[in-house]
Amino acid sequence: MKRWKGLTVGALTVLLLSAPMTEAAESETAAAQQTDVRAEKAARAAEKAEKKAARAAKKAEAKREKKARYKTLFTDNGFTYYLDSKNSRWIPRPNSGSERIIEAWIRLVENTGGGPPADSDQVRPAKYFLEHYYISPQRREIMFISELEVTGRPENAIKERPYDNANWEQLVPGSIEDDLFEAVVARMKNAPGERSGILSGTSGMSLRDMVEEYARISL
Repeated sequence: MKRWKGLTVGALTVLLLSAPMTEAAESETAAAQQTDVRAEKAARAAEKAEKKAARAAKKAEAKREKKARYKTLFTDNGFTYYLDSKNSRWIPRPNSGSERIIEAWIRLVENTGGGPPADSDQVRPAKYFLEHYYISPQRREIMFISELEVTGRPENAIKERPYDNANWEQLVPGSIEDDLFEAVVARMKNAPGERSGILSGTSGMSLRDMVEEYARISL
């Protein structure tokens, strides 16, 4: 009997001694779980803030780009290409009747800092290249007119080759000229009076002509 009493007392002692240890372990587990939850919430908040900042930066860049005189076209081989929207324009193609072409002035700025340069209307790059092109969206042709290396401010004296139909070049897919053509045409959109969408190619037609043309194509 005494033996059983001794065993019972021992078991009770073990239980009493282990209870605080169990409670401590449970407290540590709960604390660790709370820490994980807080860390997860902090990570989600940081990710959300980062996405919000990225959206704000993108919106600010789009707003700046919309107002800027020099529109970013693309970056290639260490240079960023800009379209001078103030001096680029649609003009009649010489000796062609109603066709209109784009006269484009392109600014090339070297990316000396490893990324796109901070080009703006207020800050002129110390050195850049200025290229002059004629672009025919209708015939998918481009004509190089001149190139000028500028340090500081460009001089008004520039030597350009005269307009000649023989100087029109067909586009080679993947070339710089091909990229320039696509980017400039996208920026300049349609020529004045040019119809787009389903009416593309009907500029200058009367309503009767358009109906007849549509019927001919349908047949």
